[in-house]
Amino acid sequence: MQAPPPARGGARMDLNLYRVLDAIYAEGSLTKAGRRLGLSQPATSHALARLRDVFGDPLFLRSAHGMVPTALAKDLIGPARQALRLLEDPLSAAQPFEPAGATLRFRISMSDLNEARLLPRLVQLLREEAPGVTLESFSVPRRDLVQALATGALDLALDVPLLSDPLVHHAPLGEDRYVCVLRQDHPLGTEALTLERFLELDHIHLSSRPRGLGHVDLALERLGKRRRIMLRAQHFLVAPEVLMTSDLALTVPESFADHMALRYPLRREPLPFPLPPLESHLYWLSQRDADPPLLWFRSLLAQVARGLGKSRKLAPTSRDSTA
Repeated sequence: MQAPPPARGGARMDLNLYRVLDAIYAEGSLTKAGRRLGLSQPATSHALARLRDVFGDPLFLRSAHGMVPTALAKDLIGPARQALRLLEDPLSAAQPFEPAGATLRFRISMSDLNEARLLPRLVQLLREEAPGVTLESFSVPRRDLVQALATGALDLALDVPLLSDPLVHHAPLGEDRYVCVLRQDHPLGTEALTLERFLELDHIHLSSRPRGLGHVDLALERLGKRRRIMLRAQHFLVAPEVLMTSDLALTVPESFADHMALRYPLRREPLPFPLPPLESHLYWLSQRDADPPLLWFRSLLAQVARGLGKSRKLAPTSRDSTA
């Protein structure tokens, strides 16, 4: 276990102050942190003043968005949370993890696309191997992922390889090529999907953002081309319903096309232009590299990703680990 950073002057640190640090970091508010700890606001303010004195740093700065952690607070939070976790369960690090008898909850951030791709098989494996384990899946904005992992609001995050922070380690979970999906009796018939025909189609664009280009449009832009987006929607759940009642086209990762084809009579076509595959990475707090339950759950997620048939082993880069 990595020890928490030393207090100023080598003074021993009251671990209760780490609970205050954790609560303020997680809540972004003295009032909410005090409520979480059962303390009054003056008592919470006094504890923060002690923390500031011990470390010689303000630790949290007031802003329009609440109490924002300083660089030192970000360095402190991971080791502090690990110390608190072992203090609450001192035998956990010494005992082998037995998933069959475990009663744990894992919280993971992922998109609705990844929920559709991964959760059906993941839940099945959890029921078989660890029936006492529960799972919470929700989407956290990328800008908030590091803080959510550091504070324990999340155990894992699944995202594209764009997140870089010394508090977080990550590993490639898999990659998935894109295909174009149409209803089976689409007017395109048996005609090959050329670039010209692709651009003549009306398209669905799925994105949680209200505006902006997606991977498909950026790739077409590099070719000097542009498609017509007839429908922009937030959720992948709506896509097959629209496809079945229209002549629209949808470009998605192939594993999601496989998922839709189990329930709907759809056809898929290779894209008539180059588009990099969707690459997914798994992220976790670096201090939890050797956490036995999390190691097991990461392994289970990797097993599910391999089962999609699109995962390949990639050499880890700096700060990367295996899932």
